Amino acid sequence: MAFERARIRRLTLIAEDLRPADDGPGTQMSLDPTRENALRLEPVLDRINRKYGRRLAGPAGAYLKAG
Repeated sequence: MAFERARIRRLTLIAEDLRPADDGPGTQMSLDPTRENALRLEPVLDRINRKYGRRLAGPAGAYLKAG
């Protein structure tokens, strides 16, 4: 007997505290944890680069491997 992966059949979202579009851009929700982590890291990298010099810090995948 093989195990089957559970399938999502329905997803319910409750939206609260909505603002008019004229108030400016909001934050788009993502269900991809890898993408969420990258988006959370970008402002931190920007602050480091502003403080210590351009392109000092960036995603590890953007750098050439040593050796």
